[in-house]
Amino acid sequence: MPRLFTALEIPRDAALSLSLLRGGLPGARWIDVENYHMTLRFIGDVEGHVADEIANALDRVHRPSFALTLSGV
Repeated sequence: MPRLFTALEIPRDAALSLSLLRGGLPGARWIDVENYHMTLRFIGDVEGHVADEIANALDRVHRPSFALTLSGV
């Protein structure tokens, strides 16, 4: 059963900068920089056919790119 979420991809240069901030949390498991993203909506565990329907609907979403500035982490 797939676990789905929608997210924004973080540009590689920003992801590399963020990766330099890792550490200092005992027991933390960090994901690879290639998998960095900003989750917009966690959908959860869904049946396979529902995942296909969601993927098809999201494939039809087309929006222009935009800039996003964060003031803190």
